[in-house]
Amino acid sequence: MKQFIALIIIATFQLSCEENSKPNSKDNIKLSLTESCKCFDGIGSLKNDEPKLTYLFKNNRSVSICGFIDNEMHEEGFIISEFNIFDCDDGKSYVQYGAVKMCRIVEKENELEIQDLRYLPVGDDWSWTLIQIGEQTIKPNGDELYVSELKSKIQPYTISKKQADDFLHSLKQGEGFNSDWEQIIGRLEALSIIGDKRAWNILKDLEKYTGRKFDGALAETWKESVVNIKWIQKQ
Repeated sequence: MKQFIALIIIATFQLSCEENSKPNSKDNIKLSLTESCKCFDGIGSLKNDEPKLTYLFKNNRSVSICGFIDNEMHEEGFIISEFNIFDCDDGKSYVQYGAVKMCRIVEKENELEIQDLRYLPVGDDWSWTLIQIGEQTIKPNGDELYVSELKSKIQPYTISKKQADDFLHSLKQGEGFNSDWEQIIGRLEALSIIGDKRAWNILKDLEKYTGRKFDGALAETWKESVVNIKWIQKQ
């Protein structure tokens, strides 16, 4: 009897070991992507760099996302700039965003969503907030991947008429800027996005309005704001 019980225990132990040794399909997918899906030469990575994120679609196509993560904004999601999204097999770049762009990557069911963001002063107190202004997606199309065009998609926000009026009336033509030029350009852009024509008329001709020729960071910030508004208006 004791020998019979011992045999049962041994058989059960062997069966348990065999089950534990079987590979888990999900673990295999993650391990495979981690080991074989690398970055390629791009604007935010070099070949064989470790990707910041990998994603496997249901048609078995996989991509690596390579660029610069903004760890200070981790509470806002997966925020990345100056990045490429590569095909893991052949290194094809599906999407590329430059250093002046900031995006949020959202993993959905069999789809990657890329949210184009702007950091703008909005709300009752002009507090700086990440606002979505555009959206692009990558999803399967048969055995391949389909990348949509970047389209305007504005995250709703409000700025009261009094708040807008008070700010715009505070601007004096020909007086140039003080140290708050980022705040001023940001407010003009935020108002222009929601259709304030007074703000847009000032913003698009800001050098003429202030009587000053811009350079350096000020020039780059202003030009990027104007480009964004013109892009939104064309949608």
